[in-house]
Amino acid sequence: MAAQQQPQTPAQPTASVPFTGSFSLRAKANAPPSQMAQLLSMLTFLEMSQEDDALVALNVESRDIQKSPYLFSITYFKPGKVETLYSCIPGMSPKKRRLEVLRNVLNMLTLLSDAYSVDTREIYQLLESSLADMAEYVTADYEKLFSEHDSLKAQVAELSKRARDLALANDSLSKENYDLKLKNDELVLKLKALETYSDSVLGLKIQDWIKEHGGEINILEFSRVHNVPEMRVEQILNRLVTEGYLEARK
Repeated sequence: MAAQQQPQTPAQPTASVPFTGSFSLRAKANAPPSQMAQLLSMLTFLEMSQEDDALVALNVESRDIQKSPYLFSITYFKPGKVETLYSCIPGMSPKKRRLEVLRNVLNMLTLLSDAYSVDTREIYQLLESSLADMAEYVTADYEKLFSEHDSLKAQVAELSKRARDLALANDSLSKENYDLKLKNDELVLKLKALETYSDSVLGLKIQDWIKEHGGEINILEFSRVHNVPEMRVEQILNRLVTEGYLEARK
């Protein structure tokens, strides 16, 4: 026998007011409400009461600022059927919410298996409908996840390419810097070689200086002008005197 489903969802729920849904199963009570309440007492989150010949089980998941139930489900265990009403707040998936409430109701029916009889065909048909909703819900979620995954994968690939390009550019710049340093070192050595006089050239420089300065030489000044150590100037000067190119004044 087909399950009775009575969805109750306003067309345009407001941003703050929850909307409701419902479903029901044909069943048969084999025990009074008081005994059923005792069997469900282990579910401490339930608020239970008796209404006429039915057990009412209220599960309040959240309340509003007035302390009134906001997100909740309420199940009526009547002599001939089980009826569940539940709220679904804006922004929550109605299909996912229905599955959550159905899971809780089936859990209660498991605890009431000795006190309440439900036609398994009713449960199968309700489950079939809910599983179809779940498949649609999960598929949509996976499609979104796969889409985000593909997008992120593309971004990672692009960033990886940029990183490789930057690494290659950095390697190229490093090689250029190394080559420039080698060339600079080579030029520095050549410059130093040009700035360093041989002994014969330095001897001629000393002789020219003496001629230009009235037969005298200020070693300190000569060293500064020609960028030659004073000791070397003295050595070459002594050699020139020893070899007879210059005469020392007495």
